[in-house]
Amino acid sequence: MDPMSRPNASSLQKTPGVKTEKEKTPVDKKKEKKTSSEIEREQEKERAEKKIEDQRRENKEQQARDLPRFKVGEGENEITTSKDTYELISCLGQGSFGCVFSCVRQSDKKSFAIKCESVHARKPMLPHEANVLLALNLLKSPHFVEMIDNGQIAGRFQFVVIRLVGQNLWDVRVEMKEKRFTLATSLMIGIQTLAGLRDLHRKEQSRKDDIESWWYMLTEFIVFDIPWKKIRGTDRDGVRAAKWRLRGDGAYMKMLFHKCCYQQMHTILLYLDSLQYGNIPDYDFIYHQVTAAASVHKAELEAAPDWDQKAKRYGGPEYKERVAYIVKELE
Repeated sequence: MDPMSRPNASSLQKTPGVKTEKEKTPVDKKKEKKTSSEIEREQEKERAEKKIEDQRRENKEQQARDLPRFKVGEGENEITTSKDTYELISCLGQGSFGCVFSCVRQSDKKSFAIKCESVHARKPMLPHEANVLLALNLLKSPHFVEMIDNGQIAGRFQFVVIRLVGQNLWDVRVEMKEKRFTLATSLMIGIQTLAGLRDLHRKEQSRKDDIESWWYMLTEFIVFDIPWKKIRGTDRDGVRAAKWRLRGDGAYMKMLFHKCCYQQMHTILLYLDSLQYGNIPDYDFIYHQVTAAASVHKAELEAAPDWDQKAKRYGGPEYKERVAYIVKELE
């Protein structure tokens, strides 16, 4: 055999990254068979996706530049409106499109919160929120955050100044020792949120749906569970089936409320299911069911809430019965 025809060691070595015919999978072979038009379409799709991603990143960077460049003791520390000047004190929270600061009104040194949102936000929410808060201000209800001021820094961000409040109920509950409220606090929350919904419904609709959602919230606070807790949010059929299960022969409802409040919570749900969409709920009737639950189970509604044990008793607004439903100045 001619020595020159023998394969040497280097010619037998595998080229890095290149598969042999035996190593190729059906997917690899399918890719090799792609036509030039298919390859071009894929490349066009990749370019389009990259363009969208670049635009998204550019928008986020733009929105970050729009918001107040705040640093303690330096940077943009004041926002001025036609009414007053607000000194930024600390950043309470920040996201892709907005941020919230604690601030002090210079005219009287009172503390507030100021919410800012970039004017380049893809789906601006703050203008709508400002309109809702302005309408709710007319109700003079103690259950809503009061809007103090609002405005815009041209080309950069919009803002609203609101009363400074604490954490939301979910975060407060999670920080509890056993991640739950006592029955007294749960029922007190139920009464206060019911009163808030009643006041809201003097201006807004969706009364029946809102009160039903309120019932589910109160259920979770009382029994620390909800029938569809482990069902994916996208599984609408599963959630619907769980809701119907609550309304079955009563066995599941009794099991859910086996420790307390079955009679009152069952009565409220039956009443809500009897309403038509346009009906005005009897809020006082629902209120009396909640207070009856407190009485039966000796839950002191005037006790200090779980998150404020330094207080001697609950000091928030009381539920007012027989409140006139139609507010003429809002019509």
